[in-house]
Amino acid sequence: MSNLLNRKKLMGFLMTFFIFMLIFNYSIEYTFAAPSKIAREDIKRAAEKTIDYYNKTYRKKEFKGILDWPALGLFGFGEDVSGPKWTVNGKNGPYFREEQVKRGIGLSKIKNTDFQRTIIGVCSAGKNPRSFGGINLVEIVKGTMLPNGHFADSVEDRKTGKPVGEELVNAHIFGIISLHCAGEPIPNRDKCLEWLLNQQHHDGGFTWDVKYFDDPEDYKLIESDVDMTAGGLMAMAILGLDEKHPAVKKALKFLKEKQLDNGGFDSWGTENPESCVWVIQALTLLGQDPIGPEWTKQNGENPVTAMLRFQLEDGSFAHVLDEEEMLPIYDNGMSTEQGLYGMASAYNNKCVYDMLHEKYRLEAQKNIFDDFKPGEFGFDEVMELVYDYVLAGYTDGTFKPEKPVTRSEFAKLLVCSLNLKDEIKNYRGSTRFKDINEGHWADNYIGMCVNKGYVKGTSNNTFMPDENITGEQLMVILVRAMGLEDEAKKRSIGGKELTYGYMQIAKEKGFIYEGFKAKENVNRAECGWSLVRLRKALN
Repeated sequence: MSNLLNRKKLMGFLMTFFIFMLIFNYSIEYTFAAPSKIAREDIKRAAEKTIDYYNKTYRKKEFKGILDWPALGLFGFGEDVSGPKWTVNGKNGPYFREEQVKRGIGLSKIKNTDFQRTIIGVCSAGKNPRSFGGINLVEIVKGTMLPNGHFADSVEDRKTGKPVGEELVNAHIFGIISLHCAGEPIPNRDKCLEWLLNQQHHDGGFTWDVKYFDDPEDYKLIESDVDMTAGGLMAMAILGLDEKHPAVKKALKFLKEKQLDNGGFDSWGTENPESCVWVIQALTLLGQDPIGPEWTKQNGENPVTAMLRFQLEDGSFAHVLDEEEMLPIYDNGMSTEQGLYGMASAYNNKCVYDMLHEKYRLEAQKNIFDDFKPGEFGFDEVMELVYDYVLAGYTDGTFKPEKPVTRSEFAKLLVCSLNLKDEIKNYRGSTRFKDINEGHWADNYIGMCVNKGYVKGTSNNTFMPDENITGEQLMVILVRAMGLEDEAKKRSIGGKELTYGYMQIAKEKGFIYEGFKAKENVNRAECGWSLVRLRKALN
């Protein structure tokens, strides 16, 4: 018996020691990771060579061709391609690109990506993507979203004149990126995200196109692509997912496993700078530092140092390295374009797509809704919720700020405002109300709100989902969401109205909106205004 006990103790000790070593080795990888071989200022110096290369090379042709992609990297380093430095004889890149757009050059209607990249270039040049060459590029791309949330492969079919095509993942991703650069929230975000996530493969990665197999087991054989996996991460980040989301975790794990010992990446069997750039863009959109310890190898190499191995003396970039000398052997236009905006994102530790979004967002907000404009009550608050994908407008381009909010609608708004949407699957069919069945569109949201104590039914077995919410009801719910219901009840003791304490706390917290009337319906603008106040109070 004693031998058996000793063996058990030994096994327990060995197991504990094994787990300790696993944790220790994992921790030491990041705690004692070698510092990056490159610093921010080194990136800037490398970028200055590329900027000088572009200025000298394109000056000969009056900067024709500086849009679309070269302009993105130049913007990232504060260069104004519409300004004097980038203008010759009164002409510059934006001038030539606009002339092309007027004639339909570089805008094939069978390629949505032509319109998407043009938006990015136009924004990088500081021009208006809603009026460039006589067309509204933003509305064209927005109009290519199909009912299933996918940005179509083509702007229009030659026969029907309607957007068509669901084969290309990159058209979907760049639809998201281009509208983000133009300062727009992504329309039909939930469907858009659902379509994207459905394209993620078992290994966590993505490919350029949609795969179709009769046998589900065949999907497990797909080898994903580094570039498109990074692209998928960019789109997920823009659509509001962070590192905690399972799909993001899987994609990051895929990239981590594909990272080479020299810090770089390859695609299609070739190590190249473009793959490094795509990863840099994805990481910076997710708030990760591409020269930080998480992506820097023990030898100090990371995606940025790997990318810069391809830079030539004149500042341009090569796509491949000489197999023997491992030195860049010839310049490549795409490699140079991507190299510059990769350096911009790494140097700023902020993706150039986010930089453009911040620049254009205020202008974009003016055009999102036909019936709701800056200066109107609740506009700023509603915009905050629109960009966080809590609120949305209607398909006719309106917001309807005066429209009353129903109890079921508010349940969804509250859940989304509190960033609890990922939990709603746990509340399907959890309501006890006879007027809410499991097929009701707001079943999950109502179930969560009721179970968390935010909202109560109108009776023990009814919820009245289509009844409008009143100002008084709204304030009671907001106070409950703050966790202050007990305090509110205490204040209501002594012959006062049941809601007295709630209203008192709501006033103290700044939840009472302009023109508040307790017994009247709350409209969409008022609801948005109060929800933003709740979020600020909770934070």
